[in-house]
Amino acid sequence: MLLGEIQSGKTRAFTGLMALAFDNGFDYVFILTKNNKALVEQTYKRMRKEFQTFIDQDKVDVNDIMKLQDELTPYELDKKLIIIAMKQKDNLHRISSFIKYTMTNGEKNCLIIDDEADTASIGYEKVKDTMEDFNLRTVAAEVDKIRGSLDGCAFVQVTATPYALYLQPDFEGMEIKPIKPLKTVLVPSGGNYIGGEYYFLKSNNVDSQGRFIFEEVSDEEQEVVSAKITDRRRFKEEEILVREDRMSTFKRGIINFIMGGCILNRNGKKQKYAYVIHTAVTQQAHDRVANITKTLICQLKEKAEEHIVYIEKLLQESYRDISNSVVEFGFDIPEYEEIKEDFYSAIRQGVKVSVINTKDVINKYLNEDTGELKLRTPFSIFVGG
Repeated sequence: MLLGEIQSGKTRAFTGLMALAFDNGFDYVFILTKNNKALVEQTYKRMRKEFQTFIDQDKVDVNDIMKLQDELTPYELDKKLIIIAMKQKDNLHRISSFIKYTMTNGEKNCLIIDDEADTASIGYEKVKDTMEDFNLRTVAAEVDKIRGSLDGCAFVQVTATPYALYLQPDFEGMEIKPIKPLKTVLVPSGGNYIGGEYYFLKSNNVDSQGRFIFEEVSDEEQEVVSAKITDRRRFKEEEILVREDRMSTFKRGIINFIMGGCILNRNGKKQKYAYVIHTAVTQQAHDRVANITKTLICQLKEKAEEHIVYIEKLLQESYRDISNSVVEFGFDIPEYEEIKEDFYSAIRQGVKVSVINTKDVINKYLNEDTGELKLRTPFSIFVGG
């Protein structure tokens, strides 16, 4: 297992592992991704970029298993192959068929990389009408079958959340064994890495910048942003700037996001910024939160007379909030009036609010070169998951 913190460079680590494998007698690499078309596309483009030199030399080829031609010639099979597949039964069946018909009597050495190994790759269900018998779930069983069909095979799990993998039960005497890691290798995060420990543990440390970051959301506000439908007795979107006691953390978060970007831009870091709102998993909740967000942005832009005093209060509070951490740790902050001007300029230019979930065609949101979400405006807000 390659175990690393979120966004700490796990993909870079297993890309290096792939290169080492190719240099040391391995022929094919199968990368299993989460059941997500955007992630397949992103992984495909990243692998082509990383191995472009060798692709140009006709030594390496990268394929999506669902777009792979039915028959590859011996010339093509003699290359180093990188094959990407979602952890979904049709994708995995095609990998099984590829192995069966193209592995030239098992003479090829393969590396299987199970990315996000805690997702879909492991899971058990009780056999019907029995008390103690278990089966691997469909996708996990397919992964197990692929591993079992290869003699020269190394299997690497990659994850930031290994609990389900470590805590699998022991099924003694059963044909199917738990897919537990024999060895765990920690991916170094780097000295400037900022992750969960920084946000949630160091937030209690009086000497850490982390104490300026974490803010707990009230149960009442969480219920509003997680609801599938609008309970107008509790909250009306159009009153988001009327009631100061409603959605206070939500409003502060979005305003801090835009103010913070404006401050960075004034300090010579002009670029595009993204903000993620992920408070629920249902599509109805995503649509509702997007509507609340758009209403807030619209009212900030309009600066109606009945809202202007409260908006000014929110902007001043945001400026002071950001100043606390910026000034204490030795950085300069531009004057408030300058940042306020930039804030309204950003609002006028357009803060893009997009819902990202399975109901939409994800490819229209992706950067053509990287497969990552495209930042179309200086400030993008993504709602969903």
